[in-house]
This record gives sequence, C-alpha cells and structure tokens, in this order.
Amino acid sequence: MPKRFYKLFPALFIFGELVIISIPFLLSYYIINNSLDLAPVYRWAFGFYLGIWLSVSVVAEDFKIGRSTNYYVTLKRAFFTLFISLSLISFFWVLFEAYELSREFLVLIFVQLFVAVGFYRVLVHIALNKYRKFGGNVRSAIIIGFDQQGVRLYNLFKRKPEYGIRCVGFYDDTYSGLSQRDGIPILGGIDDFIRNGIDDTEFIYVSESVNRFALSQIVNVADAQLKKVKLIPQFNTELFKTYSLTRFDDISIVDINDLPLDGILNRVVKRTFDIVFSLFVVVFVLSWLYPILGLLIKLESSGPVFFRQLRHGKGNSPFVCYKFRTMVINNVADTKWASRNDPRITRVGTFLRRTSLDELPQFLNVLIGNMSIVGPRPHPIPLNESYQNRVHKFTQRHASKPGITGLAQAMGYRGEIQKFHQMSSRVKLDRFYLQNWSFILDLKIIVLTVYSIVFNRENAY
Repeated sequence: MPKRFYKLFPALFIFGELVIISIPFLLSYYIINNSLDLAPVYRWAFGFYLGIWLSVSVVAEDFKIGRSTNYYVTLKRAFFTLFISLSLISFFWVLFEAYELSREFLVLIFVQLFVAVGFYRVLVHIALNKYRKFGGNVRSAIIIGFDQQGVRLYNLFKRKPEYGIRCVGFYDDTYSGLSQRDGIPILGGIDDFIRNGIDDTEFIYVSESVNRFALSQIVNVADAQLKKVKLIPQFNTELFKTYSLTRFDDISIVDINDLPLDGILNRVVKRTFDIVFSLFVVVFVLSWLYPILGLLIKLESSGPVFFRQLRHGKGNSPFVCYKFRTMVINNVADTKWASRNDPRITRVGTFLRRTSLDELPQFLNVLIGNMSIVGPRPHPIPLNESYQNRVHKFTQRHASKPGITGLAQAMGYRGEIQKFHQMSSRVKLDRFYLQNWSFILDLKIIVLTVYSIVFNRENAY
C-alpha cells in the first residue's frame, strides 16, 4: 500500500462506515414515513447519531486492522462499537426525552445496524487481506536466532501472504557461514546484522534463545532507526490457550491461564446483557406464566411451586438455584439424576422438562447475580463432588458464573449422566467456552439452545 494511501486509510475507513450506517437510519425513516424528507427533529437526530458513532469508532481505533487479526476479532470489535454506540444513543434518547423519535424507528435502526456494520467490517478486512496477499501494504522482516519457533514463524509468513509480511531470512551465529539451511536463507551472524543496518526492514523478530548482550545490541540498533523489536517466546503458547504479559519493574511475567472474562470490560458487557435479557423474560414471560404453572404444579402434587437446590457457583461458592418443581417430594433429589420414565416426575413436570420451562425461574438467579444467561451448567453439590477428582480440570468450569444454558447443552449434552465420557465431554466444552468467550459466542449458544429445545428433546426428561 503506498504510504500516502496508507495514511489516508483511517479516514477512508471511517468515511465508508459513516455512509454504511446512514443507510439504516434513512431506510428506517422511509419505512415509517414513506418519505426521505427528514423532519427537523430527525435531521438533528441524524447528525447526533453520526457524531456518536464517529466518536466511538475513532476512540476505539476500529480502523486499525492488525495483520494477524482474524475475521472473528473484527466482528467482535464491530459489535462492541455497536453496543457502546447504541447504549449512548439510548441514554441520550431517554435523557432528553426525544420521544418524537418512535420506538419502532429505533428498533428498525438497531436491527439493520447489526447486519450493515458486520458486513462492512468483514468486507474491508477481506479486501485488505487480498491487497496484502497480492503485494500491497507489504512489510519486510528478518528473524534473529535460527530455532524451531523461528522456523515456524518463517513458514507461517510464507504460507499466509495475506499477513503482508515477507521474511527475507535469518541471522544466526551458529550457521553464519552458510547461505541457507533447510532451504531457508541465512543472511549472516548477529554481528553482520549490526553492521549491515536495517533501513529496509520493518519488523525484527528475535528468538528468546539469543543471549542478553546480543539482544541489547539488537535493540540499540533498532532504536537508532526507530524499528520495533518483537521477542519470540520459546514456550509453546498453544499449551496454555490464554495468556498475557505483565511487568514488575524490569521483570516480565507471563500469565498463562488468563480468561477473557477476567477482563472488567468483558464482564460489564456480559452482565449488562444478562440484566437486560433476564429482566425482559421476568417482566414479559414469567410474570404471567408463573401463576398458571404454579397452579398446575399445586393441583397435581403437594409441595412448593419452586424447587430450591444448593449448587456450586463461581469460585465453588454454593448458591440456591431455583426451578419449577417437576417431581414429587423425595429424599434423593440432590444425589440422583432424573432418568427416563422416572417415577418421581409428575405429568406437569414431564411437560416442563421437555420444554425446558422448568428452568425459567433461574432468570431470577441471573437478576440476583449468582448466575448468567450463558455459562457452564451448575450441578447439585453432591454430584459435583463425585466427579471433581475424576475429570481433568473439572473445577475450571467454576472460574465463571454458571449459566441457564451453556455450550455443552447447546451441543446436545443435557439431561442424565450415564457414562463417564458424558461428563468429561461436558467439562471439555465448558472449558473451551471459558477460554474462548465472546459476546457473539453467547448469542450463538442462545440460538443453538432454542433450536435444541424445539427440535432435539431426546435427552429432555
């Protein structure tokens, strides 16, 4: 990418996005009013709407699409900007009592924005990757220290030209007399690198195996020419899935088991969604359904409408989990899974279990704050204790709040545990969820759960 165009890219990106987000506003107005002649209040709102989006997008630096960024991260950033922008717009709509803007109009905009922004961001990302693949916006790189991780990085750049990084070869003292090794160019030793200079090199990757004195010299050379040095760690990060770097004075520490939900911003996004979603269900569904189901439960068998049970929550802390009672009162509810044709289950209970309506009171748990909409499903404490020493990394599933539904349930692992592998598979999926959490993944799990409830009730008993 020519430098002039590269400098203009942020402005072009933002201009294109402002055009894209204008379409939902104008289209929504046309659908509601059958005209594109904006009323005065809508003209003011249109400018405010574009201004909010511009401010959030610029502050978040959404125009920065990293070379190693995948499409999933691009979508995640898009929906984060969308979430913040719509929250601000809704806040000011209420604050200024701008009720001349109809709710139908705002809902239409919000729905269209999800599609328009996601499509635009991914389209730009694809175009940029193609541009880099065919020689645009290319940066030159060298690797210092010929070892397994360095070779893996070299082969990765060669295999994925869409990164736009062309590695010209290695500097390494061990093989400095060779022109190549295993078909990979050897440019010389570390002293050769220091003497030759790096005018045409943008990225310098240094193996962690390079000695401290040589590394200091390399950094000095790079600093003198305003080049960035990137360290290639010798440990295999794939073993740890998630990690981050912290620093105490001059000592760097690698945290190898960080989770996405350890970040306060991610927790705020998740909690906000939990409150909004559960409040909607409690007010518009549970409020009128509770008296009906409560009466049916009471008419068939004696006992409370709600079934209360201690379960393990975040950090293994016990909490009271609420469900509609689906069984007659019995003494083994905490230790025995419900099975097919279980005599303890009432007729109303059978219907509630098959439709998953028995889980509705757990939206109260979400509002209280000891559960989430999506997360690892909580188990009765005695059943938890019977597996925690048998299943690998079982307790990691309690690193976050339990959920009304989870990835394991969305993938079909629900109901009775009859074999060890069923619990083991659940825990693996729960750990995958925690290690790869995103707002988009939560939405996907909710959709899959609804599909499972409607079309896959085999294990719902």
